[in-house]
Amino acid sequence: MKDTYHPTQTRRRATLTGFLLALVLCLGTVTTGYSQTVVDQYGQLRVLGNRIVDKNGNPVQLRGMSLYWSQWIGKFYNADAVRWLRDDWRCTVVRAAMAVDNGGYATNPAEKNKVIAVVDAAISLGIYVIIDFHVHEAQNYQAQARTFFAEMAQRYGNRPNVIYEIWNEPLDVSWAGVIKPYHQSIVSTIRQYDPDNIIVCGTRFYSQEVEEAALNPVTGSNIAYTLHYYAATHKQWLRDAAQRALNRGVALFVTEYGTTEASGNGFVDEAETRAWWAFLDQNKVSHANWSVADISESSAALQPGASAYGGWTSSQIKPSGQLVRNELRAKYVAPVAAGLVSGATYRITARHSNLVLDVSGASTANGAAINQWSGTGSTNQQWVVTSVGGGYYTFRAVHSGKNVDINAAGTADGTAAVQYTPGTGYNQQFRLEDAGGGYYRVVARHSNKCLDIAGVSTVAGAALQQWTCGTGANQQFRFDRLSTARLGTGAETAGAAATVYPNPSGSTFLVKAPGRFAYIIHDQVGKLLESGKGENQCVAGGALRPGLYLIRVHTQHGPQVIKAIKQ
Repeated sequence: MKDTYHPTQTRRRATLTGFLLALVLCLGTVTTGYSQTVVDQYGQLRVLGNRIVDKNGNPVQLRGMSLYWSQWIGKFYNADAVRWLRDDWRCTVVRAAMAVDNGGYATNPAEKNKVIAVVDAAISLGIYVIIDFHVHEAQNYQAQARTFFAEMAQRYGNRPNVIYEIWNEPLDVSWAGVIKPYHQSIVSTIRQYDPDNIIVCGTRFYSQEVEEAALNPVTGSNIAYTLHYYAATHKQWLRDAAQRALNRGVALFVTEYGTTEASGNGFVDEAETRAWWAFLDQNKVSHANWSVADISESSAALQPGASAYGGWTSSQIKPSGQLVRNELRAKYVAPVAAGLVSGATYRITARHSNLVLDVSGASTANGAAINQWSGTGSTNQQWVVTSVGGGYYTFRAVHSGKNVDINAAGTADGTAAVQYTPGTGYNQQFRLEDAGGGYYRVVARHSNKCLDIAGVSTVAGAALQQWTCGTGANQQFRFDRLSTARLGTGAETAGAAATVYPNPSGSTFLVKAPGRFAYIIHDQVGKLLESGKGENQCVAGGALRPGLYLIRVHTQHGPQVIKAIKQ
C-alpha cells in the first residue's frame, strides 16, 4: 500500500544525538542541492508601470486560491492545507481573508492568529501570501486597520513573500472622500516598517471601479489596485474597464474572483471564466480564486466535510474547484532548481531509507532496473544532472551513459524506472519540487507522477517506480554533489557568496554575505525556525537547540543553502 497523506501533527521527527559531528564529517565530500521555490526565483516583487515584476524587472503572474472568511471557515488556516495548495494545486500565492466585522478581528483580535499561521506556512513553503483585511466598510475600522497592519509589517516586513490587501471590497462610497484617504493612512502606517512589499488597494463598488482609481491614484510606491469579478455576472464590460485602467498605467491584482454569479451561487460559467483567464494572462495580472471552502455555495472549491488539512480527492472537489485546479496545474511552471549545477555529478539518496539510487548489477543494458542500495561509491550510483530547460532535468548514470527513463513512457502507477539510451522523450525528463529539509519530489514530465521507492520499502534492492505524488518520504530524495568541497570543517567555505562560521558552533553562527541579505533557518523537516536580515554579516541561531539545520541566505546573487550544526 502506498504512503498516504497525513497532517503535520502526526509526523514523527527524528532526534539528533551525539553522532552529529560524525555526520558533518561524512558530509565533507559533498555539497547538497536544494529546490528553488517560487519566492527564491522571483524574489522581492515590485510595481513597474502597470505590471508587477520580479527582482530582475521581469513581469510576474501569480496564480492561487483565497481562503474563506476566517471567522466562519477557519479550519483551512493551517500549514498542511497551505502545503497541499502549493504541492497539489500548484498555487504560487494564497490569500488569508481575515474577517474584521461579524465576529472577526474588530471584536476578537485573536483572529489575527489564523493569518499568522497561514503567512508563516507560506514563508516556510516559499510561496507568496496576501494578508487581506476582509471587510466592506473598512472606513469604520481605520484604527483597527492601523494597529493590525503595523503589527503585520513589523513582523513580516523583511519577508518578500508578503502582499498587503488593505481593504477587501469597498461599497459604493466616495473614492476621493472616503476610500483613498483610508488607503493613504494605511499605506503610511505600513511604510513605517516595510518600505517595499506590494500594497493592494481596494476600489469602489466591490473592487470594480478600477478606472476611477487610475485617474486619481494613491500616492506611494509599489501600489496596485484590486479588481474583483464573478464570471457569470461580470463580463466583457468589466474587462474593457480593466483594460482602460491598465492603459492609464496602474497595476491590477485580482485578489478574488469566482467562476459563478456574484452571489457565489448559480452555475459555473466555464466560457466566461476562460475568457477572464485569457485576459489576465495577456496582461500578466495575478489572481486568486474564491474560495477554499467546503460549503454549499457553488463558488466553493470543496465538498462539505472535506479535510481541513488537504489531501482532497477528486470526489471531494466541486466543479468550480476542478476547473480552477486544472487551470492552476496546467499553467504552473516549476522554478528552476537552485543549488543543482547542470552537468555536475550527484549521489541521490531516498529520504525514508537513506539508501542511494543504483542501476542494478551495474548493468549497461537498456531496460536495466533502477533500485535503492547501500552506498558503495561506484559509478552505477552516480548521476549526471543536466538541465533541458523549463525547470526539467535528465539524470544520466555515469557507468553506462544512459538516462533514467519511465519504462515505455507508461503513465500508470507502478511503472518501473529503468535506464535507457538518452533521447528527447518527456519520460526521461523530470522536475524537482521542494519537499523541505533539502529533499525533492522528482516528477516525471510525461505523467506528472513522482519517483517512488516501491512499497515504502527500506530494504536494499527495492525498485524505483513512478506513483501518484503524495507526501511520503519514499518520494523524497536528496542530491549530494560529488566534489572536493568540504562543509562543517570550522572554516568558511571558500568561494561561496555566503558563509556561516563557526560551523559546528556551540553558541551562535556568524552569517556573512556581501551587501544586504536575508536569511531563514529551517530544521530537517522544513519547519521555519528563525529569519532575519543583515548587511555584510549578522549573528544568528542563538536560540537553536543542538541539531542539524539548513540556513538559506538570500543575496543579490540569489539564494544559497548552507548546512550548519549546533552542538
